[in-house]
Amino acid sequence: MSGVKRSRTAQGVAAQRALLTEMGVLDDPYARRMLGPSMTATYSVVRRRPQVVPTLRVTLAGYAARVLWHDARVTEALEAGVRQVAVIGAGYDSRAWRLRRDGVRFLELDDAATQRDKVRRAPGTGPTYVEADLRERTAAEALVDGGLDPSRPAIFVLEGLTMYLTEEVVRRQLVALAEGSAAGSRLTTDFYPPRATTAADRKRLRVQRLARAGSGETLRLGVTRDQAISLVEACGWHVDEAVPAREAAQALVPRASGLPVDGVSEHGTFLAASR
Repeated sequence: MSGVKRSRTAQGVAAQRALLTEMGVLDDPYARRMLGPSMTATYSVVRRRPQVVPTLRVTLAGYAARVLWHDARVTEALEAGVRQVAVIGAGYDSRAWRLRRDGVRFLELDDAATQRDKVRRAPGTGPTYVEADLRERTAAEALVDGGLDPSRPAIFVLEGLTMYLTEEVVRRQLVALAEGSAAGSRLTTDFYPPRATTAADRKRLRVQRLARAGSGETLRLGVTRDQAISLVEACGWHVDEAVPAREAAQALVPRASGLPVDGVSEHGTFLAASR
């Protein structure tokens, strides 16, 4: 989230959604159009020759689980009457189109460069875009300035974000969201484990580091599940659910896809909380 150039990681995430949609695992007709020229070229190579990325299938299984898990939490909130959805560190997220409903407002917060690139690719009217660098400003303040009504419940989606921030920044952001949100508000987020515990995890992380090389997007925070729960609760949230990534993959990713859900790390954490 440097504010200097669009996020390469966010482009890679959109490419994964496009691949998973082509496989029938996700339903995201907007992902492909979000790709810039260089990622489009990479996507075209990978879809024809997936073996060029040796860890691709496990990575896709884990990412599919993450998207489906967060989607389910947002859908639950909407069904419970929440009418504000704020995606923080949104990148090329497509929930504003995929999950849109009458009377529901979506806001997306990210750095200026990524958002301006996204606006050029987005399929027409969608979210309210809010620009902010989370190292310098709280999402809570920026979202209110962007039109979020702090007197009404909201669900805050922090997908694939915490690992790129320091613990200090994560705590500051979560505290501000808790203090600035109405009763009944919700949070859905995820955390990387503190270290790779298996040879497969280490190999996957090496490939991911190579893909991020030169982007300035570095993994900074890793916590255990217990640490994730303690961190979020210390910031003023009540943790309702903290699920191992592998468990979510086994429950949500269709076995018919052939993706190796049992290879997804059991140490990653998907977490839902409320006020």
